[in-house]
Amino acid sequence: MFDKRVFLYKNSSYILSKDNMKVTLKHDLWNRDYRLELNLPNKWNVEILRMEGDKKKVLVKNRYRKAIASLSPMLKGKKEICILFDDLSRPTKAYEITPYLLELFEKCKIRDEQVRFICALGTHATLDNVAFRKKLGHEILERFPVYNHNSYEHCEYIGKTKLNTPVMVNKEYLSCDFKIGIGAFVPHSFCGFGGGYKIVMPGVSHIDAIEYHHGTLMKKYWESCYGIGKHDGNPLLEDLKEFGRMAGLDATIDVLVNSEADNVDIYAGNPDTLYEYMVPRAHTHYSTAFTKKTDIVFANVYGKANEAVIAISLAEQLLKDEGGHIAVLCDIEGGQVVHYLLGRFGRNTWGKIAFGERKKDSKVRKIFIYSQFRDIANEWWFGTKEDTLWSNSLEEIIQTLKDEYRGKRPYVSVIPDGTIQTIKQQAVIRRQQV
Repeated sequence: MFDKRVFLYKNSSYILSKDNMKVTLKHDLWNRDYRLELNLPNKWNVEILRMEGDKKKVLVKNRYRKAIASLSPMLKGKKEICILFDDLSRPTKAYEITPYLLELFEKCKIRDEQVRFICALGTHATLDNVAFRKKLGHEILERFPVYNHNSYEHCEYIGKTKLNTPVMVNKEYLSCDFKIGIGAFVPHSFCGFGGGYKIVMPGVSHIDAIEYHHGTLMKKYWESCYGIGKHDGNPLLEDLKEFGRMAGLDATIDVLVNSEADNVDIYAGNPDTLYEYMVPRAHTHYSTAFTKKTDIVFANVYGKANEAVIAISLAEQLLKDEGGHIAVLCDIEGGQVVHYLLGRFGRNTWGKIAFGERKKDSKVRKIFIYSQFRDIANEWWFGTKEDTLWSNSLEEIIQTLKDEYRGKRPYVSVIPDGTIQTIKQQAVIRRQQV
C-alpha cells in the first residue's frame, strides 16, 4: 500500500498521496483569507519556491513596542499628528502596528483630537468604511477621523524637485507638524521597493505630480529604473526621496512581510535611515531560489493580489527557453485595482499613462487565470483574449495541463506569493521529486 506522507514548510504544507500532491497556499488576504488547495499529479516534478524571509519568526509584541518607542523624542511638543497608511493593494496589516503607536501617543500625552489618519491611495480608488476597518481595525475608526486622499483636489504646491517633479501634496497632511507613514517595504517595479517616502509620492500627491514622476521621468530613465527591486542608481527613487523630504515626512514605520503577509521585521524612525536599514535586508528577504527553468508555473497572488500582473512577470522568468505555461491563482472578489493613471475606463478610454493590453513574453504558450470572479473589463491587465484562458475551476486548469503534458513528467514551480517574491537560480537546492 502507498505510504501517505505529509511535508511541513514554514508557512504551508503539502500532502503526497498515491494520486496527487496537495499544496496549500494562503489566499484572498483582505476577504476570506483562506488556504487554497492545489492538487497536482504526483508524477510531476514539483518545486515549491519559498522566499528566504519565510524562515524568519513573526514579530512579537515587544518587537513592535521597542521599535515604535524610538519615535518618542520626535513627538515632543508636536500639536497636530497625521498618520498615512497604504490601501488594500499592499499587504501591510496596519491594525497590528497601530496599538503600539497609540500606546506611545498616550505616554507622550498626545490627545485623540490631535490625530488624524489619511489613506495614501495615490491614484487608486478610495476605500469605504469596511475596507478602512480591515486595514486599521475597528478602534481607529471609532476614535479618530480617517480620510481618503483625493489626488485631483485639495493639494498644495510647495516647489519642484531637481528633476522638475512638481511637489503638490495633500493639504490636510501639510497642515500637521508631525507626519508618520505606515507601510510595507516590498519589491516594486520601478523604484526598488515600496515603503518609505513612497507613502507620500504617490501616496498623498496630486495626480499631475504623479503623472510627471510615473510617466515623464519613468519614460526618460526607463533603463536605469525599471525592474523589480532595482535600487542602486535609480533616478526615480532619488526623485521620490527628494519629494518626500520636501513634503516633510518626519517618520516611517515599515515592515518586511513573509509570503503569508505576516510581519517579520520592523523599522521605525527617520525615512532616510530606513533605506540604509531595510534595503540590504529586503534584497535577501524576498529572494527566492530555484534549481532550473520549468515547464509550468503556478503563481499564487496574496500580498498584492489586486495587482496580480506582477506575478505573471515573475513567472515568465522561470519558464524554459522553449516555452511553457503559467497559471495565476487569483480568486479574489474585489478584482484588480482601479488605477486612474494606468487603468482602462472604456473600450478606447485609458488612464493618462496606461500601457494598454499586456503583451506576453514569447516563452509563454498560454496564461491560465483561476478566479470565480471574472471581470471582462479588466482582463487587459493579464493579456489579450488570445493569450489568456479564464476558469473558475482549478481542476479544469490542471486537467488541461495534464492533457498538454500527457506521457511526460513536466517540471512545475509553485510560487506562494508571486506579487512580492524575487527570484535567483541556485543549483544546490534540491527539487522535490514526486
